[in-house]
Amino acid sequence: MKKLLFFALGFLLLSGSVIAGGTTNYPVTVKNGNRDILFNAAPKRVLTNGDSNIIELMFVLGLEKHLIGYAGFPYYGYEISPRYQNKLKSVPLASEGYIKLENLLSVNPDFFLSGYWYGLDIPGDCSENCITPEELNKYGINSYAISESLVRVMKKAPVSMEDTYTDIRNLGIIFNVQDRAEKLIREYKDRIKTITRKVSRINRPLRVFIYTTGKETPGTAAGQAMPNALVKLAGAENIFDDIKDSWVIVSWEEVVGRNPDFILILEYGKFPGENHKQFVLDSPALKGVNAVMNDRIFIMRVEDAYTGPRAVKGLEIMAKAFYPDLF
Repeated sequence: MKKLLFFALGFLLLSGSVIAGGTTNYPVTVKNGNRDILFNAAPKRVLTNGDSNIIELMFVLGLEKHLIGYAGFPYYGYEISPRYQNKLKSVPLASEGYIKLENLLSVNPDFFLSGYWYGLDIPGDCSENCITPEELNKYGINSYAISESLVRVMKKAPVSMEDTYTDIRNLGIIFNVQDRAEKLIREYKDRIKTITRKVSRINRPLRVFIYTTGKETPGTAAGQAMPNALVKLAGAENIFDDIKDSWVIVSWEEVVGRNPDFILILEYGKFPGENHKQFVLDSPALKGVNAVMNDRIFIMRVEDAYTGPRAVKGLEIMAKAFYPDLF
């Protein structure tokens, strides 16, 4: 046992990560999927790109002083949490949409926090003008891809809360705020236990259709998307859990055939929930679906169902919507 403990401590010291008291000893190497990223010091000029859950990782860890800009989500109709709106006002908008390489270099970051398909391009698909970790390294810029997005460049387990924990823990190491990161993770796990304890009494899980986009052909979150993981934690079942993909397009015929008990609408700026709820209620094809017959249709913000600091809140919203009698 002592030998194992000595070996574990030796590994941590060599990797420069978690030291007694939660202090980062630089240089430190952080694993990001199939990449090892070396940090000689905590980044000082951070640019985030993608949906609002990415910049919220910085805010929840109290790292806003490191931010020099953000890009992405305002243009696509996504919103930041109300609790961070004042903090966001002090951060410059570097690009309305996902940032291009030239604009990125003009703000001179030393760290780019994003994700594949959120602003980081898939390596091998492009060169020079594309934003890949390899291209950014040429300019001395480190990059980190949120764990959920790694499925686009490597094989990994379906997205879950573990991806959020990994990102918070890694950023805690990178910025030497490990104690704060671990405290957050413990808090999230405790809140999840409270929910799962209550929904464990359910005998027959609700079958849920997660409605994300479109009217002629609906979009949904399938078996490898974060809403699927949250629906499961909330004691229900996603009717498209069997599709081994993340965000996909299905058909209304498939929805009718799978006959959901509950329709969960994930809304964002360009996808107003009330409009799409009315569409569902008015659709002749959906009249016989259990969720429509029983008026079990619920709207929530899509950002509360993403990987990131708001995922636990999203889980709580879902569980209370699915099983109000338990809360």
